[in-house]
Amino acid sequence: MKTIKLLALLFVSAIILEGCNEKPAHPTEGGSIPPPKIIIDVQEAEDMYHRYGKDIAPILEKNNPNLKATRSLSIDYKTLKDYIAFIDQEANKTEITGLRIYFAKYDDSQNDGRATVFLNPIMEAGAIGDLRDDVSFAIKTEDGKSTAVPVGKLIKKPTTGSNRADLTMTIQNGVQSLAANDFPWSPPPNSDPDDYQ
Repeated sequence: MKTIKLLALLFVSAIILEGCNEKPAHPTEGGSIPPPKIIIDVQEAEDMYHRYGKDIAPILEKNNPNLKATRSLSIDYKTLKDYIAFIDQEANKTEITGLRIYFAKYDDSQNDGRATVFLNPIMEAGAIGDLRDDVSFAIKTEDGKSTAVPVGKLIKKPTTGSNRADLTMTIQNGVQSLAANDFPWSPPPNSDPDDYQ
């Protein structure tokens, strides 16, 4: 009887251990990747796009009758992959917790003052209560040692009169910016029947 119980226990243990040895979520060569949890269906995307066009775009256009609100931007896939590889390389030992997308606007003399976005990797910077505090960062190099530094420590805040921040250049005083905006952005054609309406 003890032998049967021992064999049953070993059998159950083997099943449990095998269950712990499941395949990773990202398969190796030739395997299929399941959709990430952030994927939304096409109709939900269309509804969100339509709400922006109905609720937000008119407000932007009302303030400037000559402006057609930016509705979308396209980023070349290879350029985006190269950017991600670059920030991975520059971040070195800093864990990138995400990629923040900032809404921005060109100067009126550039790109007709259109709205745009820029990207910046983020890192964990502690916590505020129960929430993790992630901040955008750049890489600062001093004495041959590179360190991730929150961008807020590298810029002067805009003054109320000028509304302009004195930003560091791409590489200035040993600082490597990781903010990206000079992609070959291209707005899609207006009313493309094969795109979101």
